[in-house]
Amino acid sequence: MLESIRIAAKTWVAKVVLALITVPFALWGVESYIRSTPGQDSIAKVGDEKISSQEFSDAVRNQLDQFRQQFGGGIDASIMDTPEMRKSILDQLIDQRLLTAAMQAGELTVSDVALRDRISNEPSFQESGQFSSARYDTFLKSQGYTAARFEGLLRKDMERQQFVESIASTAFSGSVSARQYLRAAEQSREIAVATIAPDRFTAEVKITPEQVKTFYESHQTEFTVPAQVRAEYVELSVEALAPQIQLGAEEIKAFYDANAARYVQKEERKASHILISVAATAKDEEKNAAKEKADALYAQVKKNPKEFADLAKKNSQDPGSAINGGDLGFFGRGAMVPAFDQAVFKANKDDIVGPVKSDFGYHIIRLTDIRPERAKSIADATPEIEGELKKQKAQKKFAELAEKFSNLAYEQSTSLKAAAEAVNLPIKQSPFISKGAALQPPFNNPKLMAALFSDDVIKNKRNTEAVEVATNSLVAARALESKPAVLRPLAEVEPTIMARLTREEAAKLAKKDGEAKLAQLREGKPVDVKFPAVLAISRTNLGGLPQNVIEAALRADTKILPAYVGVENPDGGYLLVQIAKVIEPAPADEAKLKATSTRLTQSQAQQQLQSIVSQMRTKVDVSITKDALEKKAEK
Repeated sequence: MLESIRIAAKTWVAKVVLALITVPFALWGVESYIRSTPGQDSIAKVGDEKISSQEFSDAVRNQLDQFRQQFGGGIDASIMDTPEMRKSILDQLIDQRLLTAAMQAGELTVSDVALRDRISNEPSFQESGQFSSARYDTFLKSQGYTAARFEGLLRKDMERQQFVESIASTAFSGSVSARQYLRAAEQSREIAVATIAPDRFTAEVKITPEQVKTFYESHQTEFTVPAQVRAEYVELSVEALAPQIQLGAEEIKAFYDANAARYVQKEERKASHILISVAATAKDEEKNAAKEKADALYAQVKKNPKEFADLAKKNSQDPGSAINGGDLGFFGRGAMVPAFDQAVFKANKDDIVGPVKSDFGYHIIRLTDIRPERAKSIADATPEIEGELKKQKAQKKFAELAEKFSNLAYEQSTSLKAAAEAVNLPIKQSPFISKGAALQPPFNNPKLMAALFSDDVIKNKRNTEAVEVATNSLVAARALESKPAVLRPLAEVEPTIMARLTREEAAKLAKKDGEAKLAQLREGKPVDVKFPAVLAISRTNLGGLPQNVIEAALRADTKILPAYVGVENPDGGYLLVQIAKVIEPAPADEAKLKATSTRLTQSQAQQQLQSIVSQMRTKVDVSITKDALEKKAEK
C-alpha cells in the first residue's frame, strides 16, 4: 500500500520485506488480505483469526492479476487451480496472520503524526507538490472506503512494515564474514573426474525369475495402464462469449471520450545513477567518507560523461542497476524517493546531477531520455477498448447464462445439445485422456476429472455437472468412449523389469568398487584408474559436471594434494574426483566487500524473519479446513 519508492525496492531491507510478506499487495488492495468477515465460511484459522473462503478467493484472483501484469495477459487462469499453487497462497495468508500476531506481541504502533505524514506525502494525493483533500476524497470514493476505514488499513500496513524492518535491521555481517564468503564462492579448483560405469559389472549380475516376479507384484501401479476416456464437452466462459459481442463505432467513441484520461501516458524519464550507500543512522565519519567519494565520482563524470556507465559498474552500490551501468529505465513522476524524483524531473536531458542525498546514501544521476506526456488516438486505443467492452459484456452475459447452462446440463443429462444451443457455443471433442495424467485445460481441473471418470458418467452415460474449472469458466462434459484400467501381464513387462533390476544391481557393484578405489587413493596406494585432463571449476563454472560433483570437489579437504573424493553418479555408477590444484581468488576491493556484506546481512534478516514465523507456528494454533484447497472452496 502506497508503495511508490522503486529505488527502495532495490535495498536489502525492502527485499527482506518483500521476501517475507509474500502475498503481493496490489496498490490499495490490502483489505482483502486482512479482513475476516463474520458469518462467512472459513477455510483456515490462525489462533482466533479466521481466513474466509472469500478472502482466499480474492487472494487467488489478485495473484493471477499480478502474474498477468508481470508476464502478459495471456496467462490461463487454470494455473491457479493446482493444489500446489493454492496451498502456496494459503500459506502466505497464514504467514501474514502469524506476522501480525508477532507484531502485536511486540506492541509496535504507528502514531497519528506518522500516518498523516504518510498520506500527505503520497504523490497520488498531491497537486503541485502539496497535499490535495479533493484528490484524497476522490480516491476514497473510487475505492469505496471511508477515511477511517482506509486509514485503519494503512496504519496496520505501516505497523507490519515497521515490525519487519525492525527485525531486519538487527542483522549484521562484517567484512571478515564477507571475505570468507567471497573466498569460498569465487575459489576455483583444477579437478579430474574418472567414471566407474555400471556397464562394467553387468555380466556379474544374475537376476532370478523370483526377483522379477517379486518386483512386479510390489510395483503393479507402475505397470497398470490407467483408465481412459474420450469426451465431448461445452465450455462456457467469458473468453468464449466475447467473440459473440458486437460493438458499434459510437459505443467505442463514447467509451473513449468518457475515459480519455486513461489513454494519456504521463511524462516518463529515463535515468542512470551511481549510488554510494550510507545508512541514515551511520556515524558522521561514515557519512563524510561517502560524501567525499560521491563528490569525487561526480567531478569525474562531469569531466567525462562517457565514463558514467563504467564508473557505475565499478562503484555503484545498488547491485540491481550497477550491472547495467546504473540504468534504471523509464519511470513516472513519484516513482522514486522524493529527493531523487525532484532532481530527475528538474533536470534537462543529458544533465548530470548530484550528489543527491536520500535515505539510501548519495546518488549521482544522469538523465538519459525523456518521454513527454502523450495521448493515444481513438484509432490506437480501439483494440484495447473493444477488448475491455467485449469482456465487460461477456461477463454480464456469462452471469446471465451460467445458471441456465448448468440446469440444462443437469436436467437433460443424456446430451449436451440443449446446453450448447442455449449459450450458442460448439460441442467439442477431446482425444483419449488418461486418469491421473498431466493434462491441458480444461481437463487439468481435478473436480472435472473426478466427475468425468465417475460411474454416473462412464456407466450411466450421463453429463457431468457444470464444473467451474476457472474463474468465469464452466465446463459440462460427457463420455463418448471409455477404457478401464488394465494391468499389463508379467510376460509383457518382464524384459523391462529384468533390465531395470540389472542396472540397479550393476550400479551397486560400481559404487562398491568406486568406494574401495577411493580408499586406496587416499592411502596413496596404486589404483587402476585413469584420470582425464584436469578441468578448472568453480561454483559459477560447473564445466558441464553435475552439481553434486562440484560441491564435493569444493568441500574437499585440500591440505594435501592431490586430494580425492567420490560421489554417486546421477546417471548411475560412481565418480572418483581428483583435486589437483586450488586457485584462490584475487582480493576483493572495499566496494565488493561492502556489497557482499549487504547481501549476507539480507540473508540473515530473511532467516530471522522466517524463524519468527516458524516460532509463531509453534505458539499459535493453525488449522486448515478439509478440502480447503479444492476449487470448490471459492465462492
